[in-house]
Amino acid sequence: MTHEKLSPNEQMNERIVKILSAYFQQRGSFLAQVIRADLQSLGSNFKPSDIPNNGKSPTHSFSASIPENPTIKPPVMVDAAPAKSVPTVASQPPANLETQLIVLVARKTGFPENTIHLGARLLDDLNLDSIKGGELIADFAKECRVAGKVDPTTLANASLQEILEAVREVMPTSMEPSTPNPVVTTESRKDVQTISRLLLELVAGKTGFPIDSLSLQSRLLDDLNLDSIKTAELVAEAAKQLGVAGQLDPAQFANAPLSEIAEILAKHSQSLGTDNPSPVPTAPSLASSSSPWVRNFVVEYSPEEAIELPAEERENWETANLFAYDNWPEARILIVAESEETDWVQMLEKHWQDKGAMVEKITYEEMAWQGGIQNPKYTHFLGILPQKARGDGDSSARLLRAMSRLRAIATPLSAKQLEREYVTVAYLQFGGGHFGRLPGMSNLEQCGTMGFAASLHLERADLKVRVIDLPNQNPSPALTETIIGEIGRKEAYLAVGYDEQSIRRLPRPKVQDRTQYASRSLSWSTEDVVLITGGAKGITAECAIAFARLTGVKTALVGRSPHPQDDPLDASAREIAQTLRAFAEERLICRYYSCDVTDAIAVRELVTRVRQELGPITGVIHGSALNKPRRVENSTLGEAKSEVAPKVLGVLNLMEALEEMPPRLFVGFSSISAVLGLPGNTWYGFSNESLDLLLRNFGERHPETSVLAIAFSVWSEVGMGARMGTVRNLNRMGIEAMPTEDGVNRFLELMFKDPGDSQVVVTSKLGGVETMRRGFDTWRTHRYEPPASFSFIENIHTIELGVEVGFRTRLTLTQDSYVRDHIYNGSYLFPTVFGLEAMAQAAFYVSQKTAFSRLRLQDIRLERPIVVDPEQGVEIEIWARVLEKKSPLEPLQVRAEIRTERTGFTIAHFAATLILDDQSAEVPLSTVTVPDRPLDLDPKQDLYGWLLFQGTRFQRLKNVYRLNSKEFLFSTQVGGERAEKETFDRADGPFLLGDPYYRDSLLQSVQPIIPQDICLPIRIDRIDLYQIPRNQSCFGLAINEGREGKEYRTTVTAVNEQGQVLETLEGYQLRILEHRGDNPTAEEIANPGQRDERRLQEQLKQSAEAFGIDAPTLALTYQPGLQNLPSSERRQQEVPLFAKTVGNFLNPS
Repeated sequence: MTHEKLSPNEQMNERIVKILSAYFQQRGSFLAQVIRADLQSLGSNFKPSDIPNNGKSPTHSFSASIPENPTIKPPVMVDAAPAKSVPTVASQPPANLETQLIVLVARKTGFPENTIHLGARLLDDLNLDSIKGGELIADFAKECRVAGKVDPTTLANASLQEILEAVREVMPTSMEPSTPNPVVTTESRKDVQTISRLLLELVAGKTGFPIDSLSLQSRLLDDLNLDSIKTAELVAEAAKQLGVAGQLDPAQFANAPLSEIAEILAKHSQSLGTDNPSPVPTAPSLASSSSPWVRNFVVEYSPEEAIELPAEERENWETANLFAYDNWPEARILIVAESEETDWVQMLEKHWQDKGAMVEKITYEEMAWQGGIQNPKYTHFLGILPQKARGDGDSSARLLRAMSRLRAIATPLSAKQLEREYVTVAYLQFGGGHFGRLPGMSNLEQCGTMGFAASLHLERADLKVRVIDLPNQNPSPALTETIIGEIGRKEAYLAVGYDEQSIRRLPRPKVQDRTQYASRSLSWSTEDVVLITGGAKGITAECAIAFARLTGVKTALVGRSPHPQDDPLDASAREIAQTLRAFAEERLICRYYSCDVTDAIAVRELVTRVRQELGPITGVIHGSALNKPRRVENSTLGEAKSEVAPKVLGVLNLMEALEEMPPRLFVGFSSISAVLGLPGNTWYGFSNESLDLLLRNFGERHPETSVLAIAFSVWSEVGMGARMGTVRNLNRMGIEAMPTEDGVNRFLELMFKDPGDSQVVVTSKLGGVETMRRGFDTWRTHRYEPPASFSFIENIHTIELGVEVGFRTRLTLTQDSYVRDHIYNGSYLFPTVFGLEAMAQAAFYVSQKTAFSRLRLQDIRLERPIVVDPEQGVEIEIWARVLEKKSPLEPLQVRAEIRTERTGFTIAHFAATLILDDQSAEVPLSTVTVPDRPLDLDPKQDLYGWLLFQGTRFQRLKNVYRLNSKEFLFSTQVGGERAEKETFDRADGPFLLGDPYYRDSLLQSVQPIIPQDICLPIRIDRIDLYQIPRNQSCFGLAINEGREGKEYRTTVTAVNEQGQVLETLEGYQLRILEHRGDNPTAEEIANPGQRDERRLQEQLKQSAEAFGIDAPTLALTYQPGLQNLPSSERRQQEVPLFAKTVGNFLNPS
């Protein structure tokens, strides 16, 4: 088939159609929102005739180049929960912060103001890269008069709402706009009358009473007969509908009148319309829902094979984003190295060329004056560090050379500018495969790129960043291929080492057991002198006085500021004077010396003076540092050196001055940025990693000196992070600040005890899975998928194995069908035994265990029932945290909790402490004697239903041997694992703790002792599991230890047929929910004859009186098994009954 040649006009039309088609396909969603907003602003009187040019659009010329514009994503609706009503703002003058920010965004982006919403993110929705986003944040902060108090680097892809919150946090109240706040109208801000109506509707639904018959003065229990479970359920549902779930505890309203509940709900609901509403957690919060923790970590270099990464980013826990594998024929690679480093350059060049890549090479010196980093043709930049450090130059010159090599390839054009998915920046260093942590490998010019590169990755999401650490040896073809493979992998960031045996190693932080620390062979006294740099303020000062207080040492505090007596008007004079006064008040010797530690001569003079005035220096704590957060391209090399100098040149100068008389202990205050980097802190990360390497090197040269770098995370109240607002910014990312008391105590411990490594990371929580997926992904602790048998572990949002895990799962009648057999008074209750199973799975996962030989669960709290909605189910959240040991012999303990969506995931419904592999006690033998024959009671007929509410699955009580108000001796059945079903159902196992239905029978066993008081468990002091029985019958003994108020205290023991104890429940406490005086006593259940006779006589008497006749005489006795006897024996046993009947007739009294 042939086509006629198109005319030029037709060709132009075809071209326009293609351009428009591509444009609308790409921009349709955004344009639809703009049009919708425009139509709304035109109003209802708009007519087509209002369009200029009689409805015809003016003629425009088109360019073949379509500009890339930002997209605004429509809000995502989640079906799992009802959408909350969104406040609408009535028309007001644009004088509030929200409007101010939106106006600024419109000016920066060109979008109409009415298309911009506070949920829009800078990069994803507004297409503002980190530079433009940083400018916008800085401009907004300046307009709000808080310039410099908000760190833009931590808000790289924040929503406008998050930017508002960040600015508000640092604004004094007096600086808020003085004009009236917008009038907020929302369904969430309901008045008491509306809330009262909601409560009445919920009560009507729960009770079946007509709504018109209900009164607000009705009390939930006394008047409406709602037990504590239904009460909590009702209040939680009301709070959820009003958007205030988690702000009040439903358990507090056990018998409150509806009017009181309405008032309290209204108060919480009204807070939604204020500037500072109470938090309403509805999704995994980036800030931990659990209490803060602090741990010590050491970085280990773990042997790990390279694995294939998952295709889906959401399944990946290692890196925030995945790029494509490198396609080498399309690659344009620039290798930068010193002129002497030819071996690796040539080997890599050859192998890459063999794969079809274009490779060019250049020296660092040439790179500096040619500006090759800005050349758009390169897709990859590889910087090779020297295999051997150059010895020429002083410390300052060597430092500048090392820094210039890092910066040479760190500022490529953005991938967006180059219209590529990513640009690769890779460093090849020679630290022995352990990143300079092996003896003889800690030279600053050969390695020390990890803190810098990790920070670069965090601030440049468009880069594929690599640090590859190698042994100092000649290249081999095999290792060269391996290096190329590592560079080409999908990870956005990767630090990997290869040792001399070519074993692949990854740096992995591992939590330490501090009870394993050995005491240092150091003693401190008033004769010792400790020199401490860092300005006599902040973290350094806090630690200095704490150490002096414990040891009595003389302290030489060193800072750049003048002595307060010399310049009392200096900015730091007041804080320094306060520190000196604190020492004096405790009668501690302390002197302050003004010295610039970056000046080698000044440091030598300082050391001489301290020795003369105080004595020989036996300890050094180097805390001097300077931190100026900014992206690497925003500072010159000279500016960067000024930032790095106090920490790096300072420690070099101290080492040089102390070379002949080294101290016994040399400690450096480092930062966690040395390990994981921080956005906008490339040079701060470099300086802290350098400090660690330099201290190791000093320790190698002076074995008599113990060295340590303490890499702290941000402190909450003192230090640079607190002063610069970093604490608030990191908290929004889910990264918690360390309490000052914890930081000081851990510093002191490390001064007296050896952690076994020259670097220890002391940190609080570093965020969860969502934090990692938002880009903060350089904290690479080991993360494993949970075993498939741990069925409760789904939707993990916090994972720090060895410390803490948090996850959510939804309980439903489909995948938790056991709940169908656990209905109390119409409420579907999540059984305690399954709660224990869920908490155990979390505890074993976080502690990286899969089985146990002995287990204790203690301090089990069951204070709030978990009610499962039969239609919607209920989402639960399970937390587990490993508790730090207090002594080496103490077993591993894990605290676990279960929270629910009904209380906003803020209150623990169930909680327990699990003690894993506790071998402190031998398996005991039971002293229980079981009668040969059970009582003539069938639990299924005589106990379940009227007394025990549990359904078929939980009906494991088999025989009753003894029952009274003091004890219950019974047999129960332990089942095995059930066959797997095609559909997922947690009812079928497998179970980590063994058969939960059997264990539930142990919990049930107390109720028959106290049948007139219907109870539910609220607490168990401890459960000891000695063995996990399977497919066998066993015996149980429940003992009533007494009642206090509305609570019973009991003990339950399970033993096998050989008399071995299987498990014990001690301090098992139950709370009375309902008293049923008509129920029989335990003795009457065991022997119902007297009760039955009395009740029958009462019925006969009432009936006789009604008919006006004499009641017949009767006698009744309980004869179990009578029906099974031969007739002759049966008659013999009936004779006494006849005699008793005749006697009653003859002697009615």
